[in-house]
Amino acid sequence: MLPLVSIIVPVYNVEKYLRECLNSLVTQTYPNLEILLIDDGSKDSSGKICDEYARAHKNFYAYHKKNTGLGLTRNYGLNLIKGDYVTFVDSDDYLDKNAISHLIAGLNDGKNDTVIGGFTKITDSGKRLYVEKYPSKTIKKDAIYNKLFVKMLGSAPERHDSIRPSVWNTLYSVDIIKKNNLKFVSERELISEDIVWDSAYYRYCKSVQIISIATYYYRFNPNSLTNTYRADRFHQSIYFFEYMLNRLSSFSIYNEAKERLSKNLFINVRASISQEKYNSFKKRYSHIKSMCNDVVLAKAIAEYPINRLGKSQMFFILMIKYKMTGMLTILSKLGVI
Repeated sequence: MLPLVSIIVPVYNVEKYLRECLNSLVTQTYPNLEILLIDDGSKDSSGKICDEYARAHKNFYAYHKKNTGLGLTRNYGLNLIKGDYVTFVDSDDYLDKNAISHLIAGLNDGKNDTVIGGFTKITDSGKRLYVEKYPSKTIKKDAIYNKLFVKMLGSAPERHDSIRPSVWNTLYSVDIIKKNNLKFVSERELISEDIVWDSAYYRYCKSVQIISIATYYYRFNPNSLTNTYRADRFHQSIYFFEYMLNRLSSFSIYNEAKERLSKNLFINVRASISQEKYNSFKKRYSHIKSMCNDVVLAKAIAEYPINRLGKSQMFFILMIKYKMTGMLTILSKLGVI
């Protein structure tokens, strides 16, 4: 008998994209699916669209709840699923019709408990921006945490070798999730709830298959939290960095994890400085000065092998290290950072 795959789709104010997403689930070639549409208190017509698809398709189920955010909405869905495996689809994205079939094939008749695929990044209108695929590989036991998960934390200093930590286009074992009572944290508390989930889930895997496909279409949304001004972005980045260092402090991967998390922190700091272009010069200068004086960031820079970075990255870190606030303020306004 074919394993039952549960697909959890958190939905919030996405009426513009939702039908494209749900139609891509209707047309999946893999036949044994249950699709849970979790309306997270939408204020537009998204909730009605969920109900429409639940009425029209016997394996679609619509649920409505108060708004709690993405992470906790996924938890709501996890409490309802009946599948052997589960995957997550963001409601402004969509799948190739063979996406789930490819993931199921990666299980290799149960020899693997988890399957990871790549993705295709698209614009708001559906134009392809780039494809990210990973070489096909089976990873077992200790190597799952030491070689795979650690790359989800970020890239090495001199390489772009990270693997996306996002939970979509990954097939997870429901047995592992339920036996270990795994839950998502709220993205309102930690800026990357997916990495926190990964840090728990991959501890319990025995065999992970990476498949070289990009049948998940991830939509770049210019209005997402990642791409809009957030006053707390820098402080949230620092908090997350410290949280993950503490979470991984007793693991053998700690030193490499710290290095990769530091590089990821620098990327987030760059985004924090870049977004200051929306502020007045006085505010921009004050905010950037505060970032340059942050003791956690200063310590991360002091302990990082800056000489292994590329020239542009190295120059940016050195400007922070030597508190070149004026230069950073100007470059932020010019959009160079």
